[in-house]
Amino acid sequence: MTVARPIRSAVRSRAELPDQFFAQFLDRTRTYSCALWTHPDDTLEQAQVAKIDLALGKCDLHPGMTLLDVGCGWGSTMLRAMDSYGVNAIGLTGNRNQYRYVRDQLVDRLIRGRPYGGVRRQGWEEFDRHPDRIVCIGRLEHLLTQRYPDFFDFAYRILPEDGVLLVQTVVAPGLDRSNAHQTRLAATDAGFTPETIFPVDRLLPPKGVGEYAEDAGFTITGLERLGQHYTTTLQFWASALHEHRDRAIELAGRDTYDAYISYMTGCADHFRSGRLDVMQFTCTKPAGPYRSVPRSLPRDIRSSDYRTGMTTHAA
Repeated sequence: MTVARPIRSAVRSRAELPDQFFAQFLDRTRTYSCALWTHPDDTLEQAQVAKIDLALGKCDLHPGMTLLDVGCGWGSTMLRAMDSYGVNAIGLTGNRNQYRYVRDQLVDRLIRGRPYGGVRRQGWEEFDRHPDRIVCIGRLEHLLTQRYPDFFDFAYRILPEDGVLLVQTVVAPGLDRSNAHQTRLAATDAGFTPETIFPVDRLLPPKGVGEYAEDAGFTITGLERLGQHYTTTLQFWASALHEHRDRAIELAGRDTYDAYISYMTGCADHFRSGRLDVMQFTCTKPAGPYRSVPRSLPRDIRSSDYRTGMTTHAA
């Protein structure tokens, strides 16, 4: 796919962009990850709520538990968990605008007597409490692959026995974990750097993500593919951003607008073809002492075999 190449230095990073720019294409929940269409005529907002409910439903949540949301964004997942399950929730974000937005939402819920919620502007490395469950939606793929062991070790260490870590992340089927850092996909031809919009060059195959989780001690108790739904999600975003083109350019500049449109349309092609996928990994911490073997999945399976038996949501 050939696209125009914006000047790299003129494309603003996500941290530099105002919330109003993202409001031009996100739904009212401000959820910036793959949605799930359970009905063809669902709105984007309904599809995002369906995705959040799917993820939370795998966490075995009960009232009074504490849920940690790593990379909470504008808080849609943790707020939904508080409202639907009566859990306490803590969100982590490094983004100043997201932190302020979630903080204001939590103040409103506190006034109305809802369960406790907190948001911290910090990384997961600095978190020092022990939650009952962890969700990580759309954050893992932004880590360098060298950090994956640290993240899964962190999650395993702070969770109780039978605790659940739910990870939703973009993966690159067919790659090998050993050379995943060399990944280059045509979506990067737009000329923007991975740090600017999306880290295409950091993706792992499904098997690689599962192996890192298992190396930390987790058992993979659920796998689910959502990739075709990201095609639809990106199409919704691109259409909305194009519809609000003038306002988006006013907020972020022409180069940033062009880069986001190129990313959305280019990546949609990759998800449609299967070169990229989105998967939810349900990682459970076993009861009893940690044992590195036997593994829940054999070491010698091929990446394609890793999908055997997983649930697939057709778009």
